[in-house]
Amino acid sequence: MGFLKFLWGPVIHKKEESNKKKMLISALGRLQRKVLGLLQISAARVVVYWVFKRGAQIRMDRGTIKGVQPPFIVLGNHTSNFDPALVQYVLAPHPCYFLTSNYYFRLPVAGRILNIFRAIPKIQFYPDIRSTRRVAEAMARGEAVGIFPEGRRSIDGSCCPISDAVARLIKKFNVPVIAVRTSGGYFVWPRWSPFWRSGSVETVATQLLTKEETGRLDVREIHDVICRALAYNDYAWNLAAGEHYGHHRAAENLHLVLHQCPRCLLERTMRSEGTRLYCRKCGNAAVLDGYGFLQPADSESVIFPDPVQWNAWQREKMRGLLRDDHFTIEAKVKDLRVADKYHGKYRRCGYGKIVVNKDGIQFRGSVDGQMRELFFPREILPAISTEFKADFEVCDQTNAWWFFLAEEQQTVRIETALSIMYEQKQI
Repeated sequence: MGFLKFLWGPVIHKKEESNKKKMLISALGRLQRKVLGLLQISAARVVVYWVFKRGAQIRMDRGTIKGVQPPFIVLGNHTSNFDPALVQYVLAPHPCYFLTSNYYFRLPVAGRILNIFRAIPKIQFYPDIRSTRRVAEAMARGEAVGIFPEGRRSIDGSCCPISDAVARLIKKFNVPVIAVRTSGGYFVWPRWSPFWRSGSVETVATQLLTKEETGRLDVREIHDVICRALAYNDYAWNLAAGEHYGHHRAAENLHLVLHQCPRCLLERTMRSEGTRLYCRKCGNAAVLDGYGFLQPADSESVIFPDPVQWNAWQREKMRGLLRDDHFTIEAKVKDLRVADKYHGKYRRCGYGKIVVNKDGIQFRGSVDGQMRELFFPREILPAISTEFKADFEVCDQTNAWWFFLAEEQQTVRIETALSIMYEQKQI
């Protein structure tokens, strides 16, 4: 027996040392996550106080989620850039790790901050196995993961289409689901606006599904529950709430979303300045009031009272154009950039022209000094990743391509056409 102890003693000792080292590393990792979680919660409180406490207020209801412990998935409607802070604020003391557009991880400062706070990168409108794997790791550690099922911020103040991908993810992990719904966030920082304005919001957190309900319901039923819970229209909400969001440049860049004139019916003619949205062809004009609604500039103006109704009208016009089998949108690409699909910075690589039709997006032009064609089929394009300026991003199997158009209002037309074609395909 002594001989065996002499023979195997060093091996056992090394194993014990290895186990202690693993336990120490694990403990340090847990401590680091707790410290960073507290910092994230504190940062959310600072943002919420800074944005919403200056003459405004945040009304919050989280009574129904008391006692719900992670792991769980948090779903939020996506009205503005401040939504992650609001969700984190309402979930405290539990830190929440958000699925975030992969683009932001490419930015030096933003990418570093997102990695420190363990945000989860996700390529917009494209299958990304990394994000599923990271969500699984968070669930295994007993954490909360935040997802905005619309996949982007609201275009006009109402809910964007929600795919069933999130429902499939929830079914896969079989965990409780919390919904955090914010009203008024679109007025505080509309996605087309270059700046935010002070104003009140209302945030309500509810337990949407228990673990037992997640296990019992199928994917279609879970998807229906999500869509009903997160549906919103901030303009309908503010008709009753009467909250004020005035700013002397409130309408600036609204023409990037509302591009078509309701009076002369011409596309890409709308412009904006100060609180005015006007047509450069016929003079039709609207004034954005302090409550976020559009008022006719004079008795001859033909306008819609809010961007939700205006954008819905534009989409109907686009549906009419799509009935033509030869439908196309052509746009000059003044600058083309490329990067690895997942990592690294973009580099300039060319220029040319894109053609959007019922097959998808086709690019023809110069890429690294050689004439090339790129094709992105409609089937992989539920929408394009864009901030509704002159640029948008799409991915293929290996690369992310960033297109800069010569005419900025073509972006919203392309996005509208692709999203409608994808919806029609799903029906």
